[in-house]
Amino acid sequence: MKDVVIPVGLLIFIVLFAYAMVHSARKQRASKKKVFEEFARDQGLSYLDKDDGRVQEFTQDFDGVGRFWSPSLGNVIPKNVISGKENSSRVFLFRHSIRYSAGWAREWFVSGLAAADHIADRCAIQFCKKGSDKSTMYLQDDIVKVKTIGDFDIVVRSQSSSCAGKLLDERVLKQLAEFAEDLPFRPEIQVRGKRVIAYLADRNASIDDVRSLKSLFEFTKKAAGI
Repeated sequence: MKDVVIPVGLLIFIVLFAYAMVHSARKQRASKKKVFEEFARDQGLSYLDKDDGRVQEFTQDFDGVGRFWSPSLGNVIPKNVISGKENSSRVFLFRHSIRYSAGWAREWFVSGLAAADHIADRCAIQFCKKGSDKSTMYLQDDIVKVKTIGDFDIVVRSQSSSCAGKLLDERVLKQLAEFAEDLPFRPEIQVRGKRVIAYLADRNASIDDVRSLKSLFEFTKKAAGI
């Protein structure tokens, strides 16, 4: 009898555990959706559950964030999309999950906008903790500058120094570091011409409230206006 009871008990445990995991994931998705919906309503911006193509067009040439396909999931569409205009500039906020390989997945919380002026041809800014590893799974360009400012090792990545534009200027980097210090998370920036995106740098970081989403949006606007 014991030989029968133990497997049945184990099976029940597995089923209940799987149900709890699925239920928890659904609650988290619903909670994040509410955060994005509330922020869009507060800011007078539009909200969509899934991207209608505009986010993919805006971000397609950004490293990591601009990837919309994975071997296991196929096409992956950004979710919880906020869009509109701020001071005549296009703005987007969205959530995007992608699986690169077995055991390595990433959820992005992204804010993007089109600045008034050209910032850099192609550039990424990492706000690394002092003395920490500066390697990355997704940023493609080489390091062209490292500058320690405050609590950060600011890492500038670009195809060349000329492509990084004014983002190599130490006064600009100091401003960005000051903006980043006020955030409840560690950010990262990518620039393509006039287009700027900012997102949470740490893989397991998450946005769970309107205040954090607003902080990301305000940081992006400041970074685009420097």
